[in-house]
Amino acid sequence: MGFQSGMSKTRLVIILAIFLLLGFMIGILIGRYAICDEDDREGLFLPGVPENLVSEANPDISKKIMDAISPANIEANLRELSLHPHIAGQQRDFDLVKLLKRRFEDSGLQVQITPYDVLLSYPGEETPNSVRLLDANDTVVYDSIHDESNFSHYQDVVPPFNAFSPNALVKGNLVYAGYGRVEDYDWLIQNNINISGNLVIVKYGRIFRGDKVDLAALHGAIGIIIYSDPADCTGLNMGDPRVYPDTWWLPPTGAQRGTIFTGDGDPLTPGYPANDLGYRYTEENVVPPLPKIPCHPIGYGAAYNILKKIELNVTTTNKRAKAENVFGIIKGTVEPDRYVLLGNHRDAWIYGAIDPSTGTAVMLEVARVMGDLVKKGEWQPRRSIVFCSWGAEEFGLIGSTEWVEQYVTMLRERAVAYINIDIAVQGNDTFSAHATPLMYNIIHEATQKVKNPNPVEIQAKRPTVYDTWLQHFPWNFTQGDKSVVPSIGPLGSGSDFAPLLQRAGITAVDLRYTYSNKVYKVPSYPLYHTEYETFDMVKGQLDQNFEFHAAIARVGGEALRAIADSLILPFNITNYAAGLEINRQTLDEDYGIEMAENLGNVTYDKLKLVIEGFARDVSEFEVRRNNLNKMNPYALREVNDQIMLLEKAFLHPEGLPTRPLKKHLIFAENSNDAYAGSSFPGLIDLLFQIEKDDKDQWEKVKQHFHVILNAIQTAGFTLREVTKFMSEIL
Repeated sequence: MGFQSGMSKTRLVIILAIFLLLGFMIGILIGRYAICDEDDREGLFLPGVPENLVSEANPDISKKIMDAISPANIEANLRELSLHPHIAGQQRDFDLVKLLKRRFEDSGLQVQITPYDVLLSYPGEETPNSVRLLDANDTVVYDSIHDESNFSHYQDVVPPFNAFSPNALVKGNLVYAGYGRVEDYDWLIQNNINISGNLVIVKYGRIFRGDKVDLAALHGAIGIIIYSDPADCTGLNMGDPRVYPDTWWLPPTGAQRGTIFTGDGDPLTPGYPANDLGYRYTEENVVPPLPKIPCHPIGYGAAYNILKKIELNVTTTNKRAKAENVFGIIKGTVEPDRYVLLGNHRDAWIYGAIDPSTGTAVMLEVARVMGDLVKKGEWQPRRSIVFCSWGAEEFGLIGSTEWVEQYVTMLRERAVAYINIDIAVQGNDTFSAHATPLMYNIIHEATQKVKNPNPVEIQAKRPTVYDTWLQHFPWNFTQGDKSVVPSIGPLGSGSDFAPLLQRAGITAVDLRYTYSNKVYKVPSYPLYHTEYETFDMVKGQLDQNFEFHAAIARVGGEALRAIADSLILPFNITNYAAGLEINRQTLDEDYGIEMAENLGNVTYDKLKLVIEGFARDVSEFEVRRNNLNKMNPYALREVNDQIMLLEKAFLHPEGLPTRPLKKHLIFAENSNDAYAGSSFPGLIDLLFQIEKDDKDQWEKVKQHFHVILNAIQTAGFTLREVTKFMSEIL
């Protein structure tokens, strides 16, 4: 009996222990998954939903990211990245792929690499490109071959060239054509100056170099030389004769490299990824076509020697090579299928200490800081974060374009936003940004949180990045509102945001620290794309302590965190309605009379009406967003998807009338200058080409005008209650 009694007591103790353990575990689960008191659960359709599904972002994370950004780390990053030349498709570029992979892995990120087989372009190895001055007997009296000295003595420094120039030897008289713009050729024609059969020499700046080449070919030139004019790249106008290495001004030997292909991505696989599954065109029949006439860049020292008869010898050749993108990924906890991207290209024409390595150095530091927080268990973003290192950007946005072409279906459904930091620091006067309207408030708010890196500005009672930015670029953006905010420019092309916005409809921003355009009246920083763009120049002339780099890291990191971590996506869509109205007013100022005459007042006025209708849809959506039951995860997902998909509503499957691979109807680059943004770009393309009584062309304008009307109205429909989107005809 005693033994049985002991067994019963033991069994009882075990049963009690099991019940206690179960009770303890249930208590933990209730504490872990309980969302709120019953009184607060009204409208919650998923009892027991994990709390993080409906939790606001931790406000402390913002400060932790800001505080952890290290200027010293960014400096070390830049020194390593810019140590050797690293043009795309060559060994040093592949070495940097390994470096990025290792650094992302060290930060605890998932890493993926996407390789592509693309067409690149390099100068001839045996016979260098050259511009030669000939006398009356065709004797060479000047040769530009050895103008830019290789001060570093690295064997892999690529000599000056323009990528994708055809291989040719041409001779002829020289015609000066200013900046090589449409208006420059109009002036030459009006003054009976013959261009056909001659070589043209033009200045860098004002428009994209590839557009200069196309315009020269269009007017019958047999070749083109592009040089950096002293007025645009030296301090002579400011009374400063010094040049690099004593300052940031360009020496007379400096020549700007760069692509002259006007398309984006691999030239041979337009619209499709450059992998084994993609169809390849021949070089002779690609669309858009490769440049038709030879082109070569020279320094202003060489330009002084160019007078009459010229021989242009271009030995540049195209060849297939590998371009790789490297991605570091932090998986989101609640919405892992929603991607927020921050990216920068990796390749450079030579050392790339400004373009792009300032941006790469900053991106690596932001990835390190965020990765450390995740590794320590202190934070995990709501949405997935993707750090992007793009390959072969300098040849025409190749890496980013090929990636978008490969994954465009998923990106249109899942990608939330893209932050581009191509050049983090090209000056130390003020912050600058170009963006789509959805990103305006994100950047304004982020810059208000970041301490001003300039002590002089702090003493002037401008304590934040925002304050100095506002001082330099005040902007009365919102219609009917007298408040002033810092100006944000439109996105053109020229960097990796373009394919993400144009092909996938991903709202985007490009940000950097820059120089004062009131003090330095130059089109770009003077050493752009030359051999003199070195680490020592950045540290000695732009940012000695790398505080300006750190400021960009903090702004970009905060914007990234806000989009990735906010319960409701923090985009202010009211700005989109205001942006459309500004675009309409610009169109009206430039072409309103002609549009009304040829389309009719009733038709033309519909643009104003549909924008007003869109604004009403936006206002009603904002009311619903502000009154949203945040305890309902279904409602949160619904509203967030409506916000995310708004930008994508402006994509047109057929693309712009003259540029079918450009899908965005509201924002794209100017067709005559790939660097500049253009509103209603397809419409502007058609209007620019029009003759006064060209009925066929006006019919094309009318057709595309109606495409825009429908797109704006449809975009408004996407913001309506999901079962109440239909409406009577305008």
